[in-house]
Amino acid sequence: MRVAVFDVLDDGLRNQIVALVEAVQARDGAPPLSEHALLQLAATRPGLVHLVAGELDGYAQLDDDVAEIADLSDATAALLTELERLVPRPVVWSHGKRSPVAVAATARGYTEQRVLWQLRRPLSDLPEVSLPEGVRLRGFVPGQDEDAWLAVNAAAFAEHAEQGRWTRVDLEVREREAWFDPSGLLLAFREDTLIGFHWTKVHPTGVGEVYVLGVAPAAQGLHLGPALLCAGLAYLAGRGVAQVMLYVDESNSAAMRMYRRYGFAQYDMDAQYARP
Repeated sequence: MRVAVFDVLDDGLRNQIVALVEAVQARDGAPPLSEHALLQLAATRPGLVHLVAGELDGYAQLDDDVAEIADLSDATAALLTELERLVPRPVVWSHGKRSPVAVAATARGYTEQRVLWQLRRPLSDLPEVSLPEGVRLRGFVPGQDEDAWLAVNAAAFAEHAEQGRWTRVDLEVREREAWFDPSGLLLAFREDTLIGFHWTKVHPTGVGEVYVLGVAPAAQGLHLGPALLCAGLAYLAGRGVAQVMLYVDESNSAAMRMYRRYGFAQYDMDAQYARP
């Protein structure tokens, strides 16, 4: 199967790829590309390339050495071959338990190196956790809170490969998304210092999400994480959302314990595979 490589996608091809992603999601029950990869369909920068297999039987996005694949018609093997030509040891994401990417990558000798669990819970019988003394919450104010939010996000996720590297551009791109709700980005302040946040999201399907929850290192030990979690769940429930999801690394045992303690259970999983 022929694979074409593009540095830039025109509007027509980009729209076709979005339709391909939607078709794969309808088949597999999970989106084959992450939100980050979807946002990068319109981006142009060094290290970012787009691969199209056949007559759009499949699509792959390579960001430096990390790839994501949407395969509608047995195109993964051809896409992996081209990815291996472009970079010697690509890392590939498989999204959802029914994704064909995991099977194809394993068959080529790739090994699983990271698991990202999707957890869910209904927004009923919500727990209540009080904020620490002296801490107040308010919604995000666009044009005012970006720098403070980015500083806390970078500190809270200093060892996180993707989240901790967000720039103002990454933040503002999401502020322009139709789903963005500044009132649903809850900011926790002690006096005038931002010490944590819970960014909620509502998907077009009506499912809510704990999109990002972060606590500044200086606020560790205040029991702020559970309080922010419960405040965000209550906010989503107030918007009429019936179910909420989140993603958490399997290796993050502390976060896994917290989410299970507050009623979340495993629903689906993504996995990252590396070529030896």
